Amino acid sequence: MRTINQITLKTAVVFPFVLIFLFAIGIIVIVQKNNYETMVSDVSTKQLSTMTSNVNLELRNFLNRPFQASLQLSHTLGFNQFYRKDNTQDIEKYLISGFRNLYREIPQIDAIGFGGINGEYVGFRKELNDRYTLMLQDDRTRNQLVIYRGDEVNDDIRSLVPEYDPRTRPWYVPVAQTERPMWSSIYANVDERQDITLSALNPVFQDQRFVGVMVTDVKIDTFSAFLREKQKETNALIYLFDPKHRLIAQSSTGSIVSWGTQYSDKGERLLLTENSNPVIRKSAQQIMQTDLPKPGDVDQFTFLLDEERYFNRVTPYIDQYGLKWYIGVVIPEGDLLGELARSQRDSWVIGLCVSLLGILVGLIAFNKVTAPITSTATAARNLAKGDWESQMPKPGHIYETTMLVHAFTEMANNLKATFKALRSQLLYDSLTKLYSREGLIDTCDNLRKLNGCLFLIGINKFRDINDSLGHYKGDQLLVIISERLKALFEKDAYIARIGGDEFAIYVDNPAIKIEASLMANRIQKMFASPFSMQQENVVVNVSVGIVAEGSPSNMTLWLRNGSIALSNAKQEPTKISYYKPEMADLSRRKTQMQAKIKDALENEEFVPYYQPIVDLKTGRVVGAEALARWHSNQGVIPPLEFISIAEESGLIAPIGKQILTKACSDTVKGMQQGKWESDFNLHVNLSVDQLSMPDFIDTLKHVLTRTGLQPENLTLEITESRIVDNDPIIVKNMQSIRELNVHIAIDDFGTGYSSLAYLHKLPFNCLKIDRTFVNKLNDKELDNSVVAAIINMTKGMNVNLVAEGIETEKQAEMLVELNCPLGQGFLYSRPMPYEEWPTQFVNTD
Repeated sequence: MRTINQITLKTAVVFPFVLIFLFAIGIIVIVQKNNYETMVSDVSTKQLSTMTSNVNLELRNFLNRPFQASLQLSHTLGFNQFYRKDNTQDIEKYLISGFRNLYREIPQIDAIGFGGINGEYVGFRKELNDRYTLMLQDDRTRNQLVIYRGDEVNDDIRSLVPEYDPRTRPWYVPVAQTERPMWSSIYANVDERQDITLSALNPVFQDQRFVGVMVTDVKIDTFSAFLREKQKETNALIYLFDPKHRLIAQSSTGSIVSWGTQYSDKGERLLLTENSNPVIRKSAQQIMQTDLPKPGDVDQFTFLLDEERYFNRVTPYIDQYGLKWYIGVVIPEGDLLGELARSQRDSWVIGLCVSLLGILVGLIAFNKVTAPITSTATAARNLAKGDWESQMPKPGHIYETTMLVHAFTEMANNLKATFKALRSQLLYDSLTKLYSREGLIDTCDNLRKLNGCLFLIGINKFRDINDSLGHYKGDQLLVIISERLKALFEKDAYIARIGGDEFAIYVDNPAIKIEASLMANRIQKMFASPFSMQQENVVVNVSVGIVAEGSPSNMTLWLRNGSIALSNAKQEPTKISYYKPEMADLSRRKTQMQAKIKDALENEEFVPYYQPIVDLKTGRVVGAEALARWHSNQGVIPPLEFISIAEESGLIAPIGKQILTKACSDTVKGMQQGKWESDFNLHVNLSVDQLSMPDFIDTLKHVLTRTGLQPENLTLEITESRIVDNDPIIVKNMQSIRELNVHIAIDDFGTGYSSLAYLHKLPFNCLKIDRTFVNKLNDKELDNSVVAAIINMTKGMNVNLVAEGIETEKQAEMLVELNCPLGQGFLYSRPMPYEEWPTQFVNTD
C-alpha cells in the first residue's frame, strides 16, 4: 500500500536521468540532423536487402529439404515397384522406415503419404511425443480412411474418415493431370487436426506408368516458427503472402487463419489487412495501393505508426516447382545499425561530457534507491544455493521496491512449497506410490549402515503382457503387484519401482541374508497366483536377483549389482540368482568386447577362412565354406569368443556383411587365378539378423554387383533352428534369394524342429547334415542311422546333401555307402585363409 512518504521508482530514478539526457541528446540532434536521414536511408536499404536475401536463401533451403525427401521417396517407391492395387503393406513399411531413419531430423516435415490411382492411401503423421500416427485406406480398412493411435494397424483407432478419396484432394489432382513434381496450393487436411498445410507433390511411376502421388506435408505453422527464428537474429518483422494478398506465415505471434470476419470465412487464411499485428496491417495498406513487384524487382517504402518510422521491403519469391510468394521485411527505425559518420563524433563528445555529470548525480541517488533491490538479490542468491532460512529483504520508502520485496517474499514461500512437491514426485513413483529409484537411493543412503539384503524383481516378458492387455490394464497390474509386495514385506523393508517392469526391495535386517533364498521362493510363489484383472486372469512370471553384500553406504552400487544378478537370473532355470563379483567382471568384459568388435568392424579385421567341400566319391573339391575369423592385434580370435556377444549386441549383421563381401571377392579372384574352377560353389553362413532385415536383398544385390560374383556360385547357409518360427520376412527374403539364382542351404539339419511338410515350403537347394549324426555312424547300425534316414527322406526333394564334421576315412566310407554325395571336415582340411589355399588341392584318396 502506498504511503505519503513514498514516491514511485520511475520518479526517483529515471527523472534526473531524463532531464540530463534530453539536454545532451538535444545538442547531438542539432549536430546530426543534416546527416541523419542520409545515413538511415543508406543503412535501411543495405540491411533490408541483406535480410531479404538471407530469408530468401534460407526459405529456399527450408523448402528444398522436404521436397527432395519427397522426390527420393517417390523414386524409390516406383523403382522397387512397391505399389499393388488395394494393398499398401510394402509402401507402409517403406514409409515408416524412411520417416524414422532418414527424415526424422527434418522438423518441417509433418507427414508423408502416398495416394494410389485406385483410391488407396497410406501415410504417417509425426506427433508431438516424437511418435508416428498411421493413416491408412485399403482393403484392410474396407476402403475407408482410418487414423490409428500408433504407427501400425491395431484396434486403437483415433478417428475414421468415411468416403475419403485421395484422388480428389488438392495434393493429388494437379499431379495426376500434369504428371510433374510441384508444390500444392495451401489447404486444410481432412484428419481430426485439420492443419493448414503446404505439400511437396511428386508423381510415382511404375514400369513407366503413373500409379499415384507421393505427398510430403509441411505445416504452415512451421513457416511461422522458421520466420520467428529469423526475427530473433535480425529484430525485423518478416511475413510471407501470396498474390491474392493472403497471409502464409509471419514472424510475429497470432493466427494466420480466420475464425470468421466480415471479409473471410472461418478456416480461410487471413488477408494482410486482417492481421492482428498493426505493423503488418499498415504495411498491407501500402502494398494494396500499388501493383506487386515483378520477378527481379523490389518494392521498398516507409510509413509511420505510433510515431515510429518503419522501413519495408517486398520481394517476389519464385520456386521452380510452382511457388509464387512475396517476402515482406519490416524493421523499425530504432533497430537500424550503422556506423556514425565522423561528423557525429564531436556531438557525442559534447553529449558525453554533459551526461557524465548527470550520471554522477544519478548514481548517488540510484544507490539509495536500489538498496532494497540489492538486498532482495542477495536473498534470492541465498535461496538459489538452497538456504531457505536466509533473511528476507526489508522494504524501503519507494512504492515499487516495497511491491518488489512483498512479491519476492510471497514467491519464496511458494517456491518452498513447490520444492517440497517436486521432491515428493522425484522420490515416489506416481503410479504405485512406492519409492522411485531416486527415492530408494536417497532414503537408503541416509540409513546408518546398509547391512541387509536387496531383492530385484523383474517381470518376464512384460511387454507381451502390455501388448495383450493394453497399457492401462498393464499399469493396473503393476499397482496390484505393488500391493502384494507391500503385504509380503510388512517390516524393515523399503520397496521401490525402479523401472517399467522392475521392483526393488531392500530389507534392512542382517538376519534376512540367511533366509534370502526362502524369501526369493516366497516372492515367486506370490507371483504364481494369477492376478485378477476385471474379467481376465493374468499369470506373471518373474526373475529375482539377490544382493547380500555391498557398500555400507551406497545404494546406487547395490542396485547396479542387483541389475547384474537379475540379468543372470533370467538365464537360470530357477529364475533366481545371487550377485557374485565375477558377474560384474563378466558384464564388463562383454561391454569391452562389444567395443572391440565395433573397432574391428571399422578396421575390417573380420576375414573369412575357407574349409573345402569335396565330392566324397572322387575327392574333387567342389566348393568351400567361408567361416568368420577375427584377426586382432592379439592374433586370430576364434568364433566362440565373439559370435555370441555379437548376436546379443546386434553386431552380427555387419560382421556377416563384411565376411560375405570379402568371401565373394576372394572367390572371383580365386577363379581368375586358377585356384578354383568356374563352377566353384561358395558357402557363406547367414545370421537370422541379416535374413530378417527388410533391406537384406538390396544388400545382397549390391555385394554381388560390387564383387562380380555370379549368383549361381553362391550358397547362403541358414541354421535350421533359426527359421522354424516361420517369420514372414525371413520366408519372403528366402524366396527373393532364390529368385536371384543364389542357392540356399539348411545348416545343422536334424538339430532343429522342422517337419518334412514345413521343409517343403522352404526354397532351399541343399541340406547340411550336422556333425553329431556323422560322429554316431557305425557299421552295425548304418542303415538305421539318422544320416540314412535324412538321405532317404530327401531323395525326392532334388536337393544336395553335405555331411559336416568328417574326421576319419571310416566315416567317409560309410557316407559313400549311404550315397551321401558331398562332405567336409578335418579329414580333408582345417579352415584356412585364402592366401594359404593351395593352387591344386590334394586328393585324399
